[in-house]
Amino acid sequence: MIDAQLEALAVDTRRDIYTMLLERPRSVQEMADELPVSRPAVSQHLKVLVEAGLAKATTVATRRVYSVDPVGAAEFRAWADRLWSDAIGRFADFVTTDDKESEMLAEEVGIEPVVKSLRLKLTPDEAFRRFTEEIHTWWPLDTHSVGEDQAVSVRFESHVGGRIVETTADGVEHEWGRVISWEKGRGIEFSWYPGLPPDQRTTVDVRFREVSGGTEMILLHTGWEARGETAPEIRDNYNTGWDYVLEKYTTSILG
Repeated sequence: MIDAQLEALAVDTRRDIYTMLLERPRSVQEMADELPVSRPAVSQHLKVLVEAGLAKATTVATRRVYSVDPVGAAEFRAWADRLWSDAIGRFADFVTTDDKESEMLAEEVGIEPVVKSLRLKLTPDEAFRRFTEEIHTWWPLDTHSVGEDQAVSVRFESHVGGRIVETTADGVEHEWGRVISWEKGRGIEFSWYPGLPPDQRTTVDVRFREVSGGTEMILLHTGWEARGETAPEIRDNYNTGWDYVLEKYTTSILG
């Protein structure tokens, strides 16, 4: 099924059609009106998408309406999620080795990312919720915040584009970053610039995958070049800083 889906989406026009269906169900004529191809051509492309399990047809009154097939879409997303999680895991293994090859590659691609990996006796859903929705219960605000001893809370706004926000005792909010992707039980990616202008943002990607006995959480912090000449030093500070922060996270789970 995945091979058929990848082959179906390898054609530009079919990707355009599938993107349109992701927005809302449409008739063949509606899609033909927005595309530089004929109605019969749209029908042929839809046939391929239907056979690949990516789209389905429904009769509404006298019209035939096409929409995304949720079963096929879920299979494709699960495959992509597994691929991404495996890639992050292998990358984590790679950058934490000490051999010469990894050092040479790090020099070629820029400043080495910060990578952290944890094993947790929770389900991926539970680990995700604890990291995001319950961040206020474990984040060490007194040492890792803008307001330090004046900081009273921090929260994620749980949607793409949502803020990571610290609130201080005087009610002032300090934005730490913005959510780039939010996938419950799978992962979250966000920009990161606490106490800084957004143009100095780095990127944090946290993934959760089920393993024997619980969940593996992998944190990847990249984009250090945005911090200019001091980037290597800042990267090293965060490397130890994340150890301290994630210790608070795991302690909250055990406690």
